[in-house]
Amino acid sequence: MGPSIIFDKSAIQSLGQQSIYEVSRYFHTVYPPVLLYEILADLALIKDDPDASKKKVAELANKVMPSDSITNIHYQPICIHNLLGIKINMDRRPLVGGAREVISKDGKKGNFIPVQPENEAVLRWRAGEITQADRDFAVRWRQTIQSFDLEGTKKNLPKPPMRIRSLEDLKMFVDNMLAEQDSQIRLLDLFLVYLQCKPYIRDWIHHRWSVNDYVSINEFAPYAFHCLRVQMLFCIGMSHGILGTKPTNAVDVEYLYYTPFAYIFCSGDKLHEQLAPLVLKEDQSFVKRDTMHQALKELVEERKESSQAEPNEQSLIKELWIKHWGRFVPQTTTEPVSAERSKKILEELKPMMEAIQEESNKASPQPRFPV
Repeated sequence: MGPSIIFDKSAIQSLGQQSIYEVSRYFHTVYPPVLLYEILADLALIKDDPDASKKKVAELANKVMPSDSITNIHYQPICIHNLLGIKINMDRRPLVGGAREVISKDGKKGNFIPVQPENEAVLRWRAGEITQADRDFAVRWRQTIQSFDLEGTKKNLPKPPMRIRSLEDLKMFVDNMLAEQDSQIRLLDLFLVYLQCKPYIRDWIHHRWSVNDYVSINEFAPYAFHCLRVQMLFCIGMSHGILGTKPTNAVDVEYLYYTPFAYIFCSGDKLHEQLAPLVLKEDQSFVKRDTMHQALKELVEERKESSQAEPNEQSLIKELWIKHWGRFVPQTTTEPVSAERSKKILEELKPMMEAIQEESNKASPQPRFPV
């Protein structure tokens, strides 16, 4: 397991299968739901040839969910829980749904994560098993994207008194706006509309704000503040012509909502290249798709010469490890485990495995993805 990383669809598409194996070896991949939605939406891409669309989805599905990966919870429920007072850890680890604590007979505690609905869906797509619900979702998703009129939105957005001419100006303006105490409730209400909160949830959020005398959204709900800031950077940047208005940008911006849950964000999208430096913190990295593609390709070639090859001193992979984990740990060599040691490990794990199996038998079936 290595530093956590998020790929957008363009980055995943650019990688060959051997490069995917290297990703699994050196990184812990965090998949935001929007990536899986984009993959499934390809079912509706070739309208006159459903078999070709199904094949395209299967090819993409084969590139996601390597052995060291997991899907993050959707940003909307995370935002709402945060606004209601639930602490959200933004420590570059993914937030996983369905995790439950288990206690073995010998008293040891652990966490059990059942097969995620997203994992089950990807396995189906890999095998070419596409349901009618999958196809219906793909059609709705494509129709929704095509209905986005960001050019019209741009014209209707209010223009601030100052002219914003650069990304640095954009960052300064948005951060100053978010720091204004008199604007906090108004911005909070606008964001609750964006989240499509039900009226009673809005009432609970307002009650929490008022009884605790909050004056800052950032203090009130840090993760929700992160998403609000991303949305404001996008909308205001678009209104001033700094960011583009192609309909897919409304989808692409969602990837940035998940950046608190990974150290590295890799993308080949222009919008991401523009906004990521304004969104990511000092302990995070934005990597261009082609740069990552080249680093993995070089490693794949070296691996052909030696199965024990590791990233060289100039490799981006080693550079990312050192930046985010403080040191590089070789991943191709492992110490052999003796039969005696192997037997002892299995004996120690047996009570926990039994507890997990018991918990698994009690668990209710999860809904299929996508909902």
